[in-house]
Amino acid sequence: MTGRLRWVEDERDAALRERDRQRDLVLALRRSRSYLLGRALVDLARDPVRFGPLIARRAARRLRHGPAAEPAPPRPVAPPVPARVYVAIGLSRADSHALVRALRQRIVVDADHLPVVVTDQPALNGLRVPGVVLEYLPDPQTWSRHDTGEGWEALLAGRISQLCRDHRAVGAVVIDPRDPPTLARLLEAAA
Repeated sequence: MTGRLRWVEDERDAALRERDRQRDLVLALRRSRSYLLGRALVDLARDPVRFGPLIARRAARRLRHGPAAEPAPPRPVAPPVPARVYVAIGLSRADSHALVRALRQRIVVDADHLPVVVTDQPALNGLRVPGVVLEYLPDPQTWSRHDTGEGWEALLAGRISQLCRDHRAVGAVVIDPRDPPTLARLLEAAA
C-alpha cells in the first residue's frame, strides 16, 4: 500500500512539473516578438476594420516608448564622493552668499567632492543649498553669553572634527575673510 501511495505521489509531482514547464513555455512564446507579430497579422486578417486601428495604436505606442523590455540589471553603485570642510568664519553676509554660490557652481562643473561649509553668518542659518552642507555656529560674542565652560575655539575644533568624521572629509580649508575665494580660484585649486 505504501509503495502504491509513493507511486501516485511521484506521478502527481511529475504531472505538476510538466504542467509548470508547459506554462513557462507558453508564457515565453506569448512574450516573443514573432508570436506578437503573428497574432497581430491574424487579427488584422480576420477583422481589418476592428483590429487595424488597434494595431496602429500599439505600433505607435511601441515607437514612442520603445519595446517593452526586461528591467535593466541594477547598475553598480558609485562610491560616495569625499567631503571637504570649508571653515568660513568672519565673512560678511555678501561674501558668505558669494562663497556658497561659488561652491555650488563648482560642484555643478566638477562634482569631485561634497562641500561642507562651517559658518558663523546668521543669514545662512537654516538655508538649504542643494549639494552643499551648511553648518551654522554662533559667533564668538554670541557664544560667550551661552558658554558652558568650553571656549569658542574648542567648540569650533570639536564641530569641525565631528563634521570630518560624519562626512568622511579628506581635508579642511580655512577661508580668509579678507580674501574669500571666487569660482575661478576654486576651479584653479581643483586642477
